[in-house]
Amino acid sequence: MRTAEVHYGDNGHVDLAVPKGTKLEEITKLQSMVIKQINPRGCQACLSGVHFNIREKLEEVIKVDLDKMAVIKNVAQH
Repeated sequence: MRTAEVHYGDNGHVDLAVPKGTKLEEITKLQSMVIKQINPRGCQACLSGVHFNIREKLEEVIKVDLDKMAVIKNVAQH
């Protein structure tokens, strides 16, 4: 299953992380779906300030224990 991560911040920015190879057509559909979740009425004046940051998901992800400032072992995702 391919998945996308969608994060919506208080600053009005939407961050979309999509799998490598995602087509622009798919991203456009995803944007439309996200906009409907943010503002179901679709008021263009309200949506004009929504910024989308789109990036491909990283292949390797590490997690860091912030208290110890150390990499947590065995959490790389493929």
